[in-house]
Amino acid sequence: MVRIGILGMGFIGQQHFATWKEVDGAEVVAVADKEVERVAASAAAIGGNIGDSASVDLSGLARHTSLEAMLEAGGLDAVDVCLPTFLHPPMVEAAVAGGVHAICEKPMALDVASCDRILAAAEKHGKMLFLAHCIRFWPEYEVLARMIGSGELGRLVSLKMTRLSPSPFWSQGGWLNDPTKSGGALLDLHIHDADFIMSVLGMPPALLSRCGHLAPDGPKVDHVITHYLYDDVVVVAEGGWAMPPTYQFEMAFEALGEKGCLKFSTSQSPMLRWMPMAGDASTPEYRVTTGYLQELEYFTRCLAESTPPTRVTGQDGREAVRLIMAEKESIETGEIVKL
Repeated sequence: MVRIGILGMGFIGQQHFATWKEVDGAEVVAVADKEVERVAASAAAIGGNIGDSASVDLSGLARHTSLEAMLEAGGLDAVDVCLPTFLHPPMVEAAVAGGVHAICEKPMALDVASCDRILAAAEKHGKMLFLAHCIRFWPEYEVLARMIGSGELGRLVSLKMTRLSPSPFWSQGGWLNDPTKSGGALLDLHIHDADFIMSVLGMPPALLSRCGHLAPDGPKVDHVITHYLYDDVVVVAEGGWAMPPTYQFEMAFEALGEKGCLKFSTSQSPMLRWMPMAGDASTPEYRVTTGYLQELEYFTRCLAESTPPTRVTGQDGREAVRLIMAEKESIETGEIVKL
């Protein structure tokens, strides 16, 4: 049984906690958060932009208010770091130095240099590093990746990806709305689609980005549209969290190939539809679950078999941040940026 300690019991920490319960071969044995009420025997629910929220029963678990205390207590195989982005480097470094493997929520860090620090620490201490880029494991996106890779779509003509949300009001102390701590929607939200695009098409040769911000004098990180300049396919992604509070969170894609169009949206029913150039529309067969579950199942298999991950690596996490930094440069300069 793989023994997990969760560091950070906010929105994503609670999502992971609920998901770990469904993972065969793994067990959460400890949790830690500096806010005492978040590691109470019965912790209040913390909502977010996706998934269900419910109060969390932590009775029977070891409950701590620091990573140091959780590591000192021992009995862990891996720490699942579910903290604000600016805390990822020091906490992941401390976890691997403390003798456990580390799962790090995306994005890996605020900049490439910090990603390199994390990679160096994991290598120095001989520990595995898992990057929780859940969209690579989200079932509908797995269907898209398969259909692109297998040629079921035919030659890919265009790919449009969308991820839109109201302001992340749920974050503790408003850290998500502080670009110095989160990187804004550009890094925290939009990276989901940027990383997925990179995973199926490779790093784009160049890109052009534009971004806006609700506050006129604020950094442009709230709502981004990027054109990834591949040689033979049109690829565009839009992401932002500047939508009104009544706006229903949406993630979506539309992939057009020579053989048809695969369309997905959380705002349509059924959410996934395949529309061939000839024949009737249909919904492909796939496992209906979440990327949270499938990524944690995968990480558990890697841990149980002592096999480093290949579906998403620490280097992938670094490259995703590098891609977003190129978009940031394009936004700031108004120019095409080559990668």
